[in-house]
Amino acid sequence: MFRVVSILLICFMAWTDSFSDQSSSKATQLIRVSYGLKDNHEYLRILNSTISNRGTEIQKLYYKRCVQHHIESEILHLQMDLGKSYAELRRTQGLLIRLYALILEDEIADLERELGVLAKKANGKEKTETKLYLRLGYREIAIAKQKLLIGKNIRPYLYLMKLHEFGFALKSLKQAEKYIVLLGLLHDSIDDFNKEAKSLEGLVSEVNRIIFVDREKYLRMLYDSYFDSFEEQSYYDGIWKKPDLHELATGIPNFDPPYARRPDEAKLPTSAPKKE
Repeated sequence: MFRVVSILLICFMAWTDSFSDQSSSKATQLIRVSYGLKDNHEYLRILNSTISNRGTEIQKLYYKRCVQHHIESEILHLQMDLGKSYAELRRTQGLLIRLYALILEDEIADLERELGVLAKKANGKEKTETKLYLRLGYREIAIAKQKLLIGKNIRPYLYLMKLHEFGFALKSLKQAEKYIVLLGLLHDSIDDFNKEAKSLEGLVSEVNRIIFVDREKYLRMLYDSYFDSFEEQSYYDGIWKKPDLHELATGIPNFDPPYARRPDEAKLPTSAPKKE
């Protein structure tokens, strides 16, 4: 009898230990997925204003696919299918890395060209702030180039480290856009601008008042530099309102292979997460 009781006690203890280990593993996995989804949302948010204001059609297509995979990983997270949710968020990160590299290269070339044009317009007509804005603009582009190079040379599987460098690079380019707008107000305008205007609203008012040629270009740069959208609705919010997740089943050549969705998916959230 004593032997039977001992065996039952040992079995019970083994079962409780196993259950405890499973619960601990599940909790760890849940935390890892939750933090991963938060990181992905942040890197999508950094890209949002650039895509909304200045994105090409191919960049918008790639960005939409990244957001769609992010929404899919959110759905799997709601279903507590943590393994597949984690696989999806890693897939999203891999696609984001490729998209960031593409956008950074395009933006660096474009903003350098804009600074060069404004430098020529300012030649012989320099004002007090001209050289300062040119120097600061080129400095931010140089930082972006450095961060892009660092990100590319980080080991391929360290996704978040790569995205950290790329995100920093894009933020630097947004600062460069601000200096380009200020140079435009100095040298691509029909009147002196109010230097007391430093807020987004104030600068928008000045662009509308004294810039006639390429006004929309400057406004889009300005809104992008403030992480805002020139249009009433940002591209990211538009995707959340109409995610078209069935498109995941169709691959995008040279970017994302087809993805087979689960038939028992959870109900979609009705709106995008609130901005922090």
